[in-house]
Amino acid sequence: MKKHIFSRWQVALCALFVLADGLYLPLRQGAWLTLLGGAAASAALLFLLLRLPRQLLDLICAVLAVLLPLRSILRLYRFWQYAGMQAAFAAALFVLTAWLLSRRGADCLFMWAYPVMLTAGALLLLSVAVTMPDWDLRIPVLPDSFLRECAETIPGFLAAVLPAHLAGNAKAPAKGVLLGGGLLALLSLRTLLLLGGAAYAYPAYAAAGLAAMGDFLRRCEVVFAAVLVMCECARTAVCFAFLRSCGAARKTSAVPQD
Repeated sequence: MKKHIFSRWQVALCALFVLADGLYLPLRQGAWLTLLGGAAASAALLFLLLRLPRQLLDLICAVLAVLLPLRSILRLYRFWQYAGMQAAFAAALFVLTAWLLSRRGADCLFMWAYPVMLTAGALLLLSVAVTMPDWDLRIPVLPDSFLRECAETIPGFLAAVLPAHLAGNAKAPAKGVLLGGGLLALLSLRTLLLLGGAAYAYPAYAAAGLAAMGDFLRRCEVVFAAVLVMCECARTAVCFAFLRSCGAARKTSAVPQD
C-alpha cells in the first residue's frame, strides 16, 4: 500500500531542491529581490504545470531526472577543484551516496527530507546570524532589469516540479519553493552585505568563511558548503529514484498478462 506523503515532507523536499543552488548564487545588486520574485512566479507556475497530462509530466520529469544529476556533478566537480579537494573521489562518493539513498524509494526520501531540511535551514540561518555584525547595511537598490532577472531564476525553481509530480500535489510543493526561495534570498542578501562588489568564484561560500565565534565555530564555509552539497545529494537521489521507478514501471508493463 502506498504510504501517505505528508504536506510538511513535500514542503521540505521541494525546499531542498531549491536550496541545492545555494552554492552558485551570483553576487549582484538586488539579486535577493529577484530570487524572491522568481520563487513567487515559480510557485504559481507549479499549479499550471501539474495540470498537464500525466504522460507529458512523466516525460518532463524524466528529462529533468537525467539532466539535473549531470548538472549537479559537473558544478560540484568544479567547486571541489576550487576548494582544493580530490574532485574525482568526491564526485564518485556523491553519486554513490545519492544512488544508495534512491534505493529507499521516493516515499522514504520525502520522509527523510523533513529532518534534513530542519537541519539545513538551522545551519544556514546560523551562518547568517554570526555574520550580521560584519554587514554593511546600505540598502541595495532594485536593479533596472528586475523582471528579466526574475525570469532567469524561474527555470531553477521549476525543477521542483519533479518532487511535486511524485507527491501528486501542488499546494505544499509551492510552499516549499517559496521557503527555499526565501532562504536563498536571505543568503544572497547576506553575501552582498558582506562582500559588496568584491569578485569571488563562489561568493556565498566565501561570505560564509567570514563567520567565526571564537574557537567554537571556525571554517564555517566548510559547514556551509557541506549543507548545500547535502541538498544537491537529496535532489540527485530523488532524480535517481524517479528513474528507477520509471524502469520498474516499464518492466511491469512489458510482462505479458494472462
